Amino acid sequence: MARILLGWELGAGNGHTSRLLELAAIIAARGHEPLFAPQQIGPFAAHWPTWQAPVWPRLLEPLFRRFPQRPATMGDILAYLGLDDPYAMAAMILAWDRVILDAQPDAIIAEYAPMLQLAAKGRVPTLAFGTGFSLPPAQMPCFPSLFGNPAVVSEPSLLSTLNTSLRRTDRAPLMALPEIFAADHSLVATFKELDPYRQWRRELVGVPAVCGPVPLTTGEGEELFVYFNGKSNRPNTFWQGLVDSRLSVRVHDTILNDDDITMLEGVGIHVARTPIPFDEIVARSRLLISHGGLGFVSSALLAGLPQIIIPFDGEKLLTANAAAVSGACLLASFDRMKSDAFAAFLRAAWSDESLHARARAAAPSFRSRMTKPVEVDAVDIVETLL
Repeated sequence: MARILLGWELGAGNGHTSRLLELAAIIAARGHEPLFAPQQIGPFAAHWPTWQAPVWPRLLEPLFRRFPQRPATMGDILAYLGLDDPYAMAAMILAWDRVILDAQPDAIIAEYAPMLQLAAKGRVPTLAFGTGFSLPPAQMPCFPSLFGNPAVVSEPSLLSTLNTSLRRTDRAPLMALPEIFAADHSLVATFKELDPYRQWRRELVGVPAVCGPVPLTTGEGEELFVYFNGKSNRPNTFWQGLVDSRLSVRVHDTILNDDDITMLEGVGIHVARTPIPFDEIVARSRLLISHGGLGFVSSALLAGLPQIIIPFDGEKLLTANAAAVSGACLLASFDRMKSDAFAAFLRAAWSDESLHARARAAAPSFRSRMTKPVEVDAVDIVETLL
């Protein structure tokens, strides 16, 4: 039996939790012991040995600060989270050293955990596991711009700062900043079409992590299904647009409280208080709206359902733009949204037979790749590292 540590540092949302729990179930079923060091320990500590992951310094602020300028690169994002602080980064590496010493793992799965990868490098066999966005190719000479605007933070300066941290913890310096994501093996959980680094990617790309079976739509669904997760404000014009569309609408939104639900149900919107399995969504729905989470967007592509994405952040915008290339996805924005125009947009998408046909036509290509869950692939790779 091997002890396998699953570490997670950055990102938010249910996707990280569900991926790690699925990995743990497979690890345990194969006779190994899963250990956890996640950013958020709540879902894990009751079931498995768990350590609190070292926390990036600016995740500790009471309110997540707005970026002073829109980040262009992963380097910008990491700098805003604390990579520009050599003392904090050295402390995080040393904290991971302590977790590794206590846990005594035989192997590590690092999920969006670059400081864990630096701490484990050359010491414990490590698989870097994540989405296309969270796992940039480590062999790049620098982080490319993801949005076309120039980097806000000097990457050579960040590299110099990080190398100061590495020297303080008796590590060798890096030659290029993307090496922060290097590991003994990497597995990217996405469709290649949705990978923002697809033109630079050299390592293995798997398939996205999805929750449960995803059947192909029969085209008989009669609902517009809305799924939102995250704290971005949903303006009243959005809700009014749903009502004015006169479509049958069902919503699962994680920030709705009892008063919100009562109000929405009072105007004819069905509200699901708990998550709905995706096979039920497929059976009921003709059109989907989401914030652009990779798992949900990928599931819609597999089902052959057209979708509207209202991206909440830069990562979701990248996913939405890539999904739109398939012809099965439309984009919308809360900015300056008008309820009557949004209602008309929804009715047009609902009735657009060419949009629905493109979604159904794209599905077989995506479905043909789902031969094995990516979490199974990940554990297979870890067992070769043991």
